[in-house]
Formats: sequence, C-alpha cells, structure tokens
Amino acid sequence: MHYHTPTDRLLQILVALGQSPEAMSAKELSLNLQQPLSSTYRHLKTLLRWGLAQDNGQGRYLPGPACLQLAKKFDREGLLVTLAKPELNRLAELSQESVALMVPSNGQAICIELVDSPQPLRCCYQKGLAQPLLLGASAKVLLAYMEPELCLSILRQQGVEEADFAAHLDSYGAIRAAGHAVSLSEIDLGIWGVSAPLLDSRDRLQGAISLMAPAFRAEQRSERLIRWTREAAQRLSARMD
Repeated sequence: MHYHTPTDRLLQILVALGQSPEAMSAKELSLNLQQPLSSTYRHLKTLLRWGLAQDNGQGRYLPGPACLQLAKKFDREGLLVTLAKPELNRLAELSQESVALMVPSNGQAICIELVDSPQPLRCCYQKGLAQPLLLGASAKVLLAYMEPELCLSILRQQGVEEADFAAHLDSYGAIRAAGHAVSLSEIDLGIWGVSAPLLDSRDRLQGAISLMAPAFRAEQRSERLIRWTREAAQRLSARMD
C-alpha cells in the first residue's frame, strides 16, 4: 500500500523497517516504498531523533529502542492479548501443540502472542513474526472474514491477478461456511495448521486463533484439533464487545 501524506510516509518507513528481515538503506526504502530519496532521509532523521529507528553504523537502518517500549506496553496492556492468553494456554495444554494469536496489519498476518508446544519436535514460529496475507490457514481465515473491499485490495497488493479473484473469493466463502481454515505445507514443508476467526459482538474481525503442528502428528487427530481450535475462538469471541 502506498500513501501520500508526510505522516503516512514516515509511518510507512517505520513499518517497513519492522517487517524487513535485515537492516535497510535509505535507497532501498525509497525504491521499495516509491518515495523520493530526499523525503526518505528526512523521515529517517525524525525516526532517529525519536528513537524509533537506529543506524547500524553502515548506513543501514533498523527499528530503534523506543519500539521496544511500545512492544512491552502492548504486551502488558493490549486488550486482545490479555483476553486471549487463557484460551491460548488452555488450547496449547489440551492439544500439546503450538498456538498463536494472529491479527491482520498492513497486508500481513502478525503473530502477537504465542504459546509453544511442550513437545521436542514443534513448529519453528515466533511471536512478532509476520507473513503475507495470502497463504496458510491464518492468512486465509483473516481474508475470508475481513471486509470484501479490503480483501480485494490485499489480493491486488499480493500480486493476485484479477482473473483469479473469483476462485479466491469462492474459497473464502467455503471457509466462512466451515468456520475455519486448514493448510498443509503452504508456508513451511510438513506443517499442518488450522485457524478460526475471532469476531466481536458486531461480527467484526478482530484476529484469529491458529494451531500449528507437524503434519505426521496432526493428521491422525485433525478433527479434534479443528474442534478444539474453533471452540477456543468461539469462547474468546463471546467475551469481545
């Protein structure tokens, strides 16, 4: 997504730094975000001054220490995380698998809370990790339950051809009818996942609960894992205004 106001462009740089797997140069940011290089430098100076960005000493930029303060505040007081933790822990204990709380943001599905499986062999997933809103059970369920116009905008952003929109929308209709999405090896080979939506009292999408497991362990009890995940999402949804 591309924005036009100076404030939007500054925040776009901050989000890009957070999403990038490595430090980025001003030129890379300018090209990727389609912003003038002079504006990119100006916005970076503002982020540096506020501690929201830092220079790694080689002319490349990373999120700054002030971002950690924001993250800690979100962890402590984020309403959705606070409400979700008991259900995530309960589902992880019942299933003995990894359970995540996912939310959509800027065309990505972001893990904002994670309870790891206690088993030695488990999915390699991390809190704070983001993935494009396209593949995987989490992405599919979030797309299926968000506003149609936003869904189409994200599909365009992800490079989906308009000729393929109908097939995607049909699959999202099937997900809504089922109440969950399932994936197998769509992002990581050999990983099975199920995701169920979190809807508030007005049926507005707030996020999703996702369970991930090695496929060989999940396939023998997939029906139970799906049921448990849906029940956890339904209980949490019932507590949302």
